[in-house]
Amino acid sequence: MSDMLDVSCPNCDKELKVPSEFAGKRVKCKGCEEVFTIKAAGKPKPPAKKPDPKPEPKPPVAEDDDDDDDGPARSMGITKEDDVPRCPHCVKELDPPDAVVCLHCGFNNQTRIKAGTQKVIAADATQWATHLAPGIIALIIVIAIVSLDAYCWVHMRGWLEGSALELDEVDLSNRKKMVVPPGAFIAFILVFSAMVVIPATRFFIRRLVFNYKPDDNVKK
Repeated sequence: MSDMLDVSCPNCDKELKVPSEFAGKRVKCKGCEEVFTIKAAGKPKPPAKKPDPKPEPKPPVAEDDDDDDDGPARSMGITKEDDVPRCPHCVKELDPPDAVVCLHCGFNNQTRIKAGTQKVIAADATQWATHLAPGIIALIIVIAIVSLDAYCWVHMRGWLEGSALELDEVDLSNRKKMVVPPGAFIAFILVFSAMVVIPATRFFIRRLVFNYKPDDNVKK
């Protein structure tokens, strides 16, 4: 019978026993399923002397169930060493080889976190209306303010004609001059309109274009 090596898993520190011929090969821990390479240097355990020559029993088949932390050490399954990149969590081949997330178990090779799953329920009509209503209201406000600004731009001079702001002098276009030019009132209106239009435009674009879908309900 081959000598046995006492090794410990580098991930969960579980004490395990493997045949000495597996030194230098990759093995998978049955406790945490971590794949690691057995170093050549180990502590060989001398085989027990048998009183009577008996037929050597077949080695037991490794079970899929996890070992109990307090139970005796058991033999480990051997993973064939090759050059194919494998997931460190489920030891299955990565596809593509440089994949960040394993398609088999959802383990993220960068964050070292396994993705979880949740059961969700699609949003109903009421949730859609509640989610989209603020964006629609913001769009209506923007359209109303822009329309009002355009109306003021066209009619501002007419509103000022005949008022106390009108002078007897005329300009080059043969129109009477104003104490305060109509453009000053229009600029004043545009400044205050921009304070409302700019944030409202950003809001309705985010809500109606980039984030138009309401969140799904997590099923408990």
